[in-house]
Amino acid sequence: MTEKQALRVQMKRQQMRVAAQRLFLQRGFTATSMDMITAEAGVSKQTLYSYYTNKEDLFADVLQQLTLNNPHNQLLAIDHMPDLKDHDALRAALMTLAQEIATIMMQPEYLALLRVIIAETPRFPQLATRFRTTVPERSLAYIAALLKQAQEEGLITHIDWDAAALMFIGSLLTYALLNGLLSGDEPPQPPTSAQLAPSIDLFMKAISS
Repeated sequence: MTEKQALRVQMKRQQMRVAAQRLFLQRGFTATSMDMITAEAGVSKQTLYSYYTNKEDLFADVLQQLTLNNPHNQLLAIDHMPDLKDHDALRAALMTLAQEIATIMMQPEYLALLRVIIAETPRFPQLATRFRTTVPERSLAYIAALLKQAQEEGLITHIDWDAAALMFIGSLLTYALLNGLLSGDEPPQPPTSAQLAPSIDLFMKAISS
């Protein structure tokens, strides 16, 4: 495949993905058909099925684009850990992490995706399983690795890293729930650093040696 052909394939996939994302977020997974997606994307059914074997495969691609390919999600790569030289560095790392995760969760597209996942999970539990492997599990794994590093540096006491990671994420989920999913007509607003600071300080106090 030439570079020009590869670019054409990429653009065609993006065309179908954008159409599918629009329909999935507006109508939900169940109410969206492959026929609707072909019409929205302006492609033939043969073309759509040459890229995606079924609707779940297409939803997975949309899910990845909204989560794993999100620029803010790049911070959650465990091979890019910050240098934790002291407590201030640890606090700064936690603040940056909280801001990035909150920014992801408060994006309108992400909140719409959450609504779809919650609504469709009873009938399609595999959608929830796919979703968990994106931002939620990556965030928990990153926080646990960060706390393990902090413990090795003598910055925090001996703790259950996984339990502490859940506690850290829990406070951010509160913002996503109250200020995002339940915000009504008000546009979702990620918490500011000033709003996050008390939670970060309480967390630091709980884990510091």
